[in-house]
Amino acid sequence: MTRKDVTFLSGDLKLAGHLYVPENHKYKLPAIITVHPFGGVKEQTAGVYAEQLSKELGYIALAFDRRHQGSSEGEPRQLEDSYGMIEDIKSAVTYLYTLDLVDPARIGVLGICAGGGYALAAASLDPRIKAVATVSGVDLGGFIRTIPKETLDGIIAQGAQARIQYARGGEVQYLPIVPKKEDINKDTTDLMKEGSDYYLTPRGGYPTSINRTAAWSYDLMAQYNSFSFLDWISPRATLLIAGTKADTLRYSEEAYKLAKEPKELFLVEDATHIELYDRGVPQCVPKLKDFYGHQL
Repeated sequence: MTRKDVTFLSGDLKLAGHLYVPENHKYKLPAIITVHPFGGVKEQTAGVYAEQLSKELGYIALAFDRRHQGSSEGEPRQLEDSYGMIEDIKSAVTYLYTLDLVDPARIGVLGICAGGGYALAAASLDPRIKAVATVSGVDLGGFIRTIPKETLDGIIAQGAQARIQYARGGEVQYLPIVPKKEDINKDTTDLMKEGSDYYLTPRGGYPTSINRTAAWSYDLMAQYNSFSFLDWISPRATLLIAGTKADTLRYSEEAYKLAKEPKELFLVEDATHIELYDRGVPQCVPKLKDFYGHQL
């Protein structure tokens, strides 16, 4: 298997990806697109899953940086434009259609964390996606709306002022995504503790994943809903993988209730949300291999 650096357009933005290609392929192959978490980049968990699935299934796999992230274009940097990022997934599908080595009738998507929510939203309204799976999937809009209203109002007001400052030629105001080790306290959630241990240490850290988001990302995220058209995925298949100890399990459970058949909720015993980014990959890949092997 080889990994190639590739680029493709989403609207007028050039997105950067890694294309994993099996050696000595003779026929058009199925393909899987992997979508990274909020604040992540293609070199982290999305790339791990892309590489493993390409090896295990002998498929093409594409991990890419969404707009404003990593090595992809988009200003300001680190803006979480949720609906734009759904377009990025659809553009990744279009890009695969242009490749002679891909069978366009056999394209699937896998999303991790917020990328899982984006994957479900894209599949809901793009029939070219023949199967969709999530690992520790999260509806980012729903997650943001769990922030106490008074606190969220303050963050959104800060973002509104940041928009004005940026429009006047000022610097972009950023907010951290996960806390630094020294900022963790008794009130820090398990998810944020895990995120700090993954993104801010050699375990999962990467130079282009810089743990910040533009201040007005929050109003964009708050108005977004991954699950609005979830039932439209059927009769294409949906697989939702989550850990039994994940504090985000409720999003996979909600997605399962809203989705129509064929669907499956697969639970990894004793796994937390971020364990499935790296340490739990061996527990997820066999299930994903079976799912895509049957659906693509």
